[in-house]
Amino acid sequence: MIGEVFAFHQPASLTEAAGLLRAFAGEVTVLGGGTMLIPSMSANQVRWKHVVGLSRLHLDAITLGATHVCIGAMTTYAQVLASPVVAEHLPLLRLMADQVTGGPSIWNQGTLGGSASFANPASDAPACLAMLEATFVLHAVDGIRRVAAQDYFLGAFHTARRSDELLTHIEIPLTRGPAVWRYQKYKSSASSWPIVTVACAVQLGEPANLRVAVGAAAPTPVVVSRSLPGPGREGADAWIDAIVAEVAMRVGDGWTDELAEASYRRAVVPAAVRRNLRAVIEE
Repeated sequence: MIGEVFAFHQPASLTEAAGLLRAFAGEVTVLGGGTMLIPSMSANQVRWKHVVGLSRLHLDAITLGATHVCIGAMTTYAQVLASPVVAEHLPLLRLMADQVTGGPSIWNQGTLGGSASFANPASDAPACLAMLEATFVLHAVDGIRRVAAQDYFLGAFHTARRSDELLTHIEIPLTRGPAVWRYQKYKSSASSWPIVTVACAVQLGEPANLRVAVGAAAPTPVVVSRSLPGPGREGADAWIDAIVAEVAMRVGDGWTDELAEASYRRAVVPAAVRRNLRAVIEE
């Protein structure tokens, strides 16, 4: 039960929503799917005097453009899974959504934009969005701002979004040419948050390019990109070792929460990255 009295607002336009965020700065939060906000408010971990709901703003469309896919911030995981645009153009996002912990109750309520805004290091979406080079569209009273993923995730539960800004859309560039995608996460039980997530993609071409993103291991996603080596097992092994070493270096001190210590996460990362690199290259 939520123990704090608060005012609930349901704006009918982005202009009205942005105005509320500006008017009640420091005392207001945004309600998306509510899968994180409602439990934290019920446990009195956070207290807000004003809550702005987004259900009337129609921010749940997935549209295909000439250069990118635009996903509304209120798009649920279920909508991601059902979208033919995502299936054809963003297979990594579909692989990720299919593995989100919680089953139908979370898939039908949790939103991609909510996960990006909450920026929990031990969650699925941030690392995948970072690897896909997503851009976050932020709306405020004084205009629209676009922030690239590499500049958006600043730390644990901390993003570049200002308190008077509203995340409205996520823009993901289209992949040119064929690619192979893989997503796997490691967790202590079927119902727990991930301890480490690994996303891999091989962009075919001359030369072929590989990108790997590791989530949950550090306060922010770790993304590494390199051209694939030429044929030969010995060269490939050295190349994989180099990527594993770079990822481990960028994970740094790691991330600790109630699920796992940073030292445990750091120990899991090398084997997890190596396993997924080999699998995606073989595929």
